[in-house]
Parts: sequence; C-alpha cells; structure tokens
Amino acid sequence: MPPRARSLALLIFFQMLPATLVVPAIRPLFAAFHDGNESAMHAFSGVNMLGAALVAPIVGALMDRGWSSRRILMVLAVCDGLLLAAVSLPLPTTQVLILRALEGGAHVGAATVLMAEMAQLGRETGRQRLMGLAGAGIIFAIALGSAVGALLLKLDSRAPLWFGALLAFGVAAVSAKSAPQVVKRERVALVVGQLLERREFLVPVGAAFIARFTVGCLIVTFALFSHRVHHLSDTHIGLLFSILTLTFACAMYPAGRLSERVAPARLLGGAGAVYAVALLTLAYAPRPLLALWMFVAGLTSALLFSTILGYAAASREALQGTAMAWVNAAGSLGMLLGPIAAGVVSTWLKDPEDVARGYRAVFTLAGMSLVIWLALSARWLHRMGREETRALAAKPPADGRAAA
Repeated sequence: MPPRARSLALLIFFQMLPATLVVPAIRPLFAAFHDGNESAMHAFSGVNMLGAALVAPIVGALMDRGWSSRRILMVLAVCDGLLLAAVSLPLPTTQVLILRALEGGAHVGAATVLMAEMAQLGRETGRQRLMGLAGAGIIFAIALGSAVGALLLKLDSRAPLWFGALLAFGVAAVSAKSAPQVVKRERVALVVGQLLERREFLVPVGAAFIARFTVGCLIVTFALFSHRVHHLSDTHIGLLFSILTLTFACAMYPAGRLSERVAPARLLGGAGAVYAVALLTLAYAPRPLLALWMFVAGLTSALLFSTILGYAAASREALQGTAMAWVNAAGSLGMLLGPIAAGVVSTWLKDPEDVARGYRAVFTLAGMSLVIWLALSARWLHRMGREETRALAAKPPADGRAAA
C-alpha cells in the first residue's frame, strides 16, 4: 500500500465528516431562524444533493483537462467552509436553501478530487483495496457525523455548522501545503465520449444511482416503519441504523481486497441480488431479526460501493476525475430522488386500516429498482465476469513467485 494512502484516507474522513455533522442541527436551526418551516427542513436535507449532482461532473472535467487537483480541492474546501458558515446566519429561508445547494456542490466536488487522487495512487494489483480504504473513510465519517453533531448541539444550534466549516478550512490548509497533482490534458467531450462509447462505466454508474436511491428510500421510511409498525423507540431505531452504517464502513476495505480475488462484476451482481431480496422482504422481517436485515444491507452495500469505486479507479489516468465525478453525481441524484419517491409512494398508498401498507410499497420500490438494474445489466455483468475471472486466473501470485 502506498505510504500516502492512509493519510489520504484520513483526509477523506475529515472532509466527509460535515456531510452528516449538520443533520442534527437542521431542526433546531430552522426552529430558531426559519419559523420551524418543515417543508424547508426537508428541502434543506436534499437540495445539497442537487448541487452535488450538477457540480461534480464539472470538477471531474476540470481535473481531466489538466487543472491542478490540489488547487481545485483548496478552492472547493474554502468555499465549503464559507458556505457552511453562511448557512448558520439569520438569512431569509430561500437564500439559505440556495447557499445549501452551492455548499453541496463544493463539498461533493472536493470529495471527487480526493477520490480521484486515491485512484491515482493505486497500482494494478492494489487499486481495489485502496478504493475500499477510501470508501471506509467516507462511510465512517457518515456514520459518526450525526453523533458528533448531536454533541455539538449542547453548545449552540449552529455549532455543528461552525465545526463543519472549521474542518473544511482545515482540508483547504492541508491541500495548500501539498504538491499539486496534474493529469494529462484532454478535451472534455473526448473524455465523456470514451466513457459512454465503451460502455465500461454505464453499469457501475447505474449501480451508484440505484444504491443511493435505495438508501434515500430507507432513511425516513424505515424509521417510521419501525416506530409505527414494530413500536420501537428512537434509541432502538438509531441502534439499527448504526448496525447498517458500521457494518457498511467496516466491510469496505475487506470488500476491496475481495474484489482482487473475485471478479468485481460477479461481486456487483451478487451483492445487488442479495440486497434486493433484503429490501423486498424487509417489511416481513420479524422484529427480533431486523438487526440481521440491517447487517445484510450494510454488508451488501459495502460490496456494491467498493466495487463501483474500483471500476471508477480502473479508468485510465486521464479519465479518473470524470469517472469519480459521474459516480458522485449519480449517487447524489439517487440520494435526492430516493426520499422524494419514498414520500410520494408512502403518502399515496397510506391506509389507516393497514399501517404498514405504504411502507411496504416503499421497500418494494427500492428492491424492484435493484431488480430492474440487474435485469438491464445482466448481459454486461455476465460478460465482464467471465473476462475478469480469466484475467484473475492469469495473474501471478501477489508475492511474485510462480505458481507451483
């Protein structure tokens, strides 16, 4: 493993921490400065994903056209910090939502730069594990961010935003001291065209969208389902979510190592199938086994995410910025649309005589989205699985010795 990999993974962790650090502050912030507008709260939770989906491809294109990645990172991190601080100000609600959208673009744009840099560190035999390490940094930050934000609320309702801004400025300071990373200049149209024409990335990008779409469907729906159907406390529900996120985070690096021994396409298809079954049956899981369902969802999510990042990293060097950008853009779009779809479906199919009906429909929607993706991707997954299996069989042992 390259010496810089661990320090870069740690930088990714601190850069991603504000993503969920601000979540506990949303309700008290809007109660104090925006008259407790619940519609605005929901918009605040999702509009950053819209900004991310729009900005990430631009950042990837700039990197692949030869712009210094570290300078891009420094500018985006400074903007992220300034925008987080600005959101805490007593501004009109509309202005706060606009600033939040811009902040989402700056934040995910900076994450795109760091992920592309991690991909550039990898060699042919170590790229998958490096992306697993990077993914672990992301998921651990997401898992711990809410808890840290909740502790900061004891100081002030805006403290999570202020701390997030300080973290962003810290990332900017680190990037300013690092040597600029430059890749070969290519025309943007050529870069995007090669990705799409070769179809090497359409299936993984689709997987990134669907995976985040299902998470968006689950976030609120599972909490409501657990509370109203299984009568679980908020603490118990939080514990179930912790099982999912911690399993996800802890399994990322092993998933990356596994994809160096098993065809990534087979892992992608297999994990997607198991995850789909878990979602389709979630509404029928007995209350004592909900923790098992969350464990399975976390494990399969890790296999999906690690493999998706591996495919992005496998793009040749001049395409890695764009590849990482499209993964982040697709994921952000999925995370934006998932909660919207869940809210519409659960409300439309709400039945006072069957409390679980609307929630079951959302879980079915999430599971069927994976089934549809698998059906559309089956041919690609089968072909790539065979090619990757042959390539893995032809590789020499990791220690360089010939097989006996």
